[in-house]
Amino acid sequence: MKKLAFILITLLIVSCSTEGKQEEVVRELAKKDAIEKLQLPEGTTFNNENIEITETEAGEASIGISYLVKVTVKSQDREGNEIVKTHTFNYKKIGEGGLSPQDYELVSFE
Repeated sequence: MKKLAFILITLLIVSCSTEGKQEEVVRELAKKDAIEKLQLPEGTTFNNENIEITETEAGEASIGISYLVKVTVKSQDREGNEIVKTHTFNYKKIGEGGLSPQDYELVSFE
C-alpha cells in the first residue's frame, strides 16, 4: 500500500512540474508572437506581470487543451502619457509533449 501511495505522489509531482514547464513554453511563445504580430520593436521585453495565462480544456486528455494568453503592452505617446493595451492570444496544443513551441498553434489574436 505504501508503494502505491509513493508511486501516485511521484506521478502527481511529475505532472505538476510538466504543467509549469508547458506554461513557460506558452509564455515564451506569446512573447515572441506579440513582438512579431503587433510589430513591436525588437528589443521589447516583458515581465511575468504583463502576461496572464489561462488554461482551458477543449477535449479529452492532454490533447485539446487551449491556452488563453493576455499580454499587456505599456507604451508612451509623444506627450509622455502612458498607454496600456491588452491583447489576447489563443493557443491550441497540437503536440503530445507540450515542452516545445512546435507543440502549440496560434489560433487567434486580438
